[in-house]
Amino acid sequence: MTYFIKDTTAVNIRRRTNLLLLLFFVLFGIIAFRLFSIQILDSEKYQISARKQYESKIILYPSRGLIFDRNMNLLVSNSFNVSIAADPNMVTKPDEIAQHLASRLGQPKEFYLEKLSTPNTSFVYLERKIDAQKIQGLDTLKYDGLIILKEPTRVYNYNQLASQILGLTNNENDGLSGIEKTLNDQLSGTEGFMIMKRDGKGNLRPATEFPRKEPVKGNNVVLTIDINIQRIVEEELYRTAIEHKAAGVRSVVMSVKTGEILAMSSYPTFDPSHIRPADTAGFRNAVITDQFEPGSTFKLITVAASLEEGITNINSIIRTESESYGVTGSQLTNVNSPESISFQKAVEQSSNSGMIKIANVLGKEKFYKYSRDFGFGIPTGIELTGESSGTLKRPIDFLPQSLDYLAIGYQVSVTTLQMAAAYSCVANNGMYMKPYIVMKELNASGETESENKPIEIRQVVSPNTSKIISQLLTGVVQRGTGMEASLDGILVAGKTGTAQKLVDGSYSSSHHQSSFIGYFPADNPIILIAVVIDDPGSGVYYGGKISAPVFKRIATKILDYKSIDELYNPVITGRDQMKVDENLTSNEDEVFIPKLTYKTLQDAIKILNEKSFSYKVTDETGKEIKNNEGNEKMFVVLQNPSPNLKYPMNEKPEVALVVSGFENKNEEFTLPDITGLSLRNAINKLIASGFEIEINGSGAVISQYPPAGTSLFPGAKVVIYCDQNL
Repeated sequence: MTYFIKDTTAVNIRRRTNLLLLLFFVLFGIIAFRLFSIQILDSEKYQISARKQYESKIILYPSRGLIFDRNMNLLVSNSFNVSIAADPNMVTKPDEIAQHLASRLGQPKEFYLEKLSTPNTSFVYLERKIDAQKIQGLDTLKYDGLIILKEPTRVYNYNQLASQILGLTNNENDGLSGIEKTLNDQLSGTEGFMIMKRDGKGNLRPATEFPRKEPVKGNNVVLTIDINIQRIVEEELYRTAIEHKAAGVRSVVMSVKTGEILAMSSYPTFDPSHIRPADTAGFRNAVITDQFEPGSTFKLITVAASLEEGITNINSIIRTESESYGVTGSQLTNVNSPESISFQKAVEQSSNSGMIKIANVLGKEKFYKYSRDFGFGIPTGIELTGESSGTLKRPIDFLPQSLDYLAIGYQVSVTTLQMAAAYSCVANNGMYMKPYIVMKELNASGETESENKPIEIRQVVSPNTSKIISQLLTGVVQRGTGMEASLDGILVAGKTGTAQKLVDGSYSSSHHQSSFIGYFPADNPIILIAVVIDDPGSGVYYGGKISAPVFKRIATKILDYKSIDELYNPVITGRDQMKVDENLTSNEDEVFIPKLTYKTLQDAIKILNEKSFSYKVTDETGKEIKNNEGNEKMFVVLQNPSPNLKYPMNEKPEVALVVSGFENKNEEFTLPDITGLSLRNAINKLIASGFEIEINGSGAVISQYPPAGTSLFPGAKVVIYCDQNL
């Protein structure tokens, strides 16, 4: 009996021992498996997690490509703003950090505390791209987990000038609009990276033992625009919008020989350096986005098609059966008119009845064909986002009166650029050129990566037809509705347009689109300017009364900036003039007076001799200067006749020059302060010391480079920037 009890006890002990051993081995197996899982199966995951505690991969942003105008004026460059970030895992004093930032940057303390408590991240931005001056002192704070970063930002050197063309970028420096968006990939370059390690205090330091990939700079872009012509256009758009209380104004300046855009803008606009909520409307480049019914400027289609098809000629008489058409409400209405009108007068006086009569003889199929060939109903393909194609009905969709409406510019929608391209086609001997605004791309070494050349799309009408159209459009400016677009001494061809706007399904007699499109010199065109005024509220709305004067002011200022001779230069036309057109220079039987003011007398005499002009030189007292010695020390202050006047070759006038002098060219001069002076006074002051001048803008001088007080020798270049009056 005693033996049995002892045996049971031993068995129980063994069982408990075995159970404990089993539990031990099970536990050991679990631990071993877990260790195996951590060290072998999931090692990479835990290594990454561990590295996150002491390593960070920092993106190295490339320098974004620069943007230049055609004369290599720098439009868009780069700078750095400061961003503040943190690693919430390493921050030990979030309350102090939040308090410091709130006191300097304007956000409430709670805003930063919330960001500092962001879970499951080792990097969070507290502020992005703020001005370095705002954080002076903050960048020296030694808080665990606080990260101060320099990030690239764009600098728009001319503020709102050309902003709708250039566009803007977001916080990541990616393009949002304009060229910045269209060529974002080319401008962006390639990102690099570097690995940062944390020290004992949580501060990030470069880890030299890890590889570093350097960023690759983006390509530079050269545009076809001339920033000085762009400034002229934007000044006039602003003036016009205010003067006529217009909802908007838009304009484009083109080289008719190449399709290059020399300037393009719409008002309102915006400043990409100082974005405001109210600027939203200005983001849109209305020249390419806004569609409108053009009215009488669209009569170009009827005129061109009828001439090309032989339906009319310059001497044709149109029988109108005492009918003239206007738009009232949603209907064409008849008013009294002469029983017949000459084709030339129908164009000059913008006769609705004459155009409708011709269009109906032409027929809807041919009208549609020529409209399409002139580029309507399809986008031009310019290198900007958001371009509208406009609307052009197919003949199958015409209603009974559609052709009548189309003949006078209704029931069709167009963009300002489409209209400009169509008139450029006529100015260019009937050849439609593709409009373009990107001249070339350059890599970081300055080598050309790609270059755009003028592209001939199609021959729409014959050169002979285009010459007749130019003759008719010259009559519009000389005797017709466009007389306020005329220029002294230079022939202008152009057409006015005034269209009622469609409001709530009816054409409104109080809302209009007013336009003028013209080119010059009409006998050998080189520059085209289109002006469209949206909904003028001043009480005057005819295109010939409000748009034509804007054309004249823009053209006059362009001719003050560039003489006719300079406009014929390939720098403006974009390619070798002999290859473009043998007739690109002025008629051999005629001669333009060159612009000589502000040139040295030496250079002026050289130009006059090359063109076989006789000349007379006097000083400012009227004393004649016959000995030309020292003429490199004199400059022209006045000339007669004025620049750009045209004379028959066999009737060249003597050119009278009034000159002033400057001191010894071997002496060093102190550059004067010219800020606040008028452009003319500033030029006189600089030229008197023999400096070369580069002018940006017009109006009063607002800045200069080099700064006043710099010592320079005569002949050095001085760049002056003038108020754009915007």
